[in-house]
Amino acid sequence: MKMLKTDDILREEMESLVEDLKLAYANSGKKVSGAWEEGLEVTYSKNRATLFGFAYLAGRVAGKMPPVSNILEWVNNKGIFNIESEAQASGIAWAIAKKIAKEGTTEEYHQKVFEQVITPQRIDKIIDRVVSVNVKEMVDAITAEMRLLTQNI
Repeated sequence: MKMLKTDDILREEMESLVEDLKLAYANSGKKVSGAWEEGLEVTYSKNRATLFGFAYLAGRVAGKMPPVSNILEWVNNKGIFNIESEAQASGIAWAIAKKIAKEGTTEEYHQKVFEQVITPQRIDKIIDRVVSVNVKEMVDAITAEMRLLTQNI
């Protein structure tokens, strides 16, 4: 059986995380444009993997007005209102954006996809897999060095 390297394990685990995040997103009822799912990205380097993505399913705090164009797209995609004209849709989007700027979004409707998928248990599992490989590699290296030393005695 071929022993996986740390980079192989990280790649497997990150691909699994991304698939589970996409599934949780698809099941959230919050999918509108697909931008959240498309925004997931993993970068890899030696013994390291980093996941990037939008956190906006977790809502927005009050303070800054979100882009009206994004809200307009949401209004149109969701089909919430029976909109007669583009001007009416823009007005609704502007009013929603203004309300979000003033009050933020209601926390009870926030979808914490990352927290649902990337649990402490899952992180521990990944760490355990990586550590076991690294320990095995270290033991193998020490064993090889010990053999060389004993041969030279």
